[in-house]
Amino acid sequence: MKIGNKKLQRSFYRILLAVGGTSMLIVLILAIETTFGAEKTCQPTESWLFCQIRESVLLNIVEGFSILVAVWLFFLEAPERDKQAHYEAWKTIDSAHGLRNSYARLQALQDLNDDRIPLRGFTAPEADLRGINLEGADLSNAYLSGADLSNANLSNANLSHANLVETKLTNANLSNSQLTGANLSYTDLIEADLQDVDFVGANILGTNFVRANLTRAYFGDVDFNQCLLTNANLHKTKFFGVENLTAAQIKDAKNWSEGIYDAKMSAKLNYS
Repeated sequence: MKIGNKKLQRSFYRILLAVGGTSMLIVLILAIETTFGAEKTCQPTESWLFCQIRESVLLNIVEGFSILVAVWLFFLEAPERDKQAHYEAWKTIDSAHGLRNSYARLQALQDLNDDRIPLRGFTAPEADLRGINLEGADLSNAYLSGADLSNANLSNANLSHANLVETKLTNANLSNSQLTGANLSYTDLIEADLQDVDFVGANILGTNFVRANLTRAYFGDVDFNQCLLTNANLHKTKFFGVENLTAAQIKDAKNWSEGIYDAKMSAKLNYS
């Protein structure tokens, strides 16, 4: 019998080996019991072979032992099964490269993240990833320019140095995420949850923070040129070493008086 697929061929040989080995073991056990064991009580209507198998003490012991071995092998092979599942997930993601819509890609990304597989450098520009759950994901250096991540869960994610140019993150949850050094120019963060987010060194040129929750977020060494902060929540938001941030921009937000500002920004606010 010729089988082209190597994986299928290996499985076929394993089945043959298992069936052959099991058959030989049964024959050996029955031979030993027939030679040295007590005579078995058989029903008049049943065959000799069935009777020997049914009455075999050793086979019953071996059966229980085989179950334990099967359970042990199941757990022993778990890492290999996980590895194969991860390989298939990456294949799915690679096959969707260049496609805007792919539910299989979305599910594969979530599965990999659930198994704590890093997604560093993941590339999916202009992809439709609405509602994806990548909580705690390592997406550092990811390239997601123009992607739609509206309503996504990216809380506690590492997005440092990610390319998020013109990415749509409307109503997304990015609380406690790392955005240090990320490129967020002209990114849409309308009504996004940005509590405790670290924006140090990020490029936020033209970023839209309208109605975003920026509670305890940290802006350090960033340029607020063309940024919108209308009705954003600035409760305990930190601003240190920022450029091109006007008092008018700050006062267009909510709870701006509860923000934490460096001396330069405080002077601007007091003067205005």
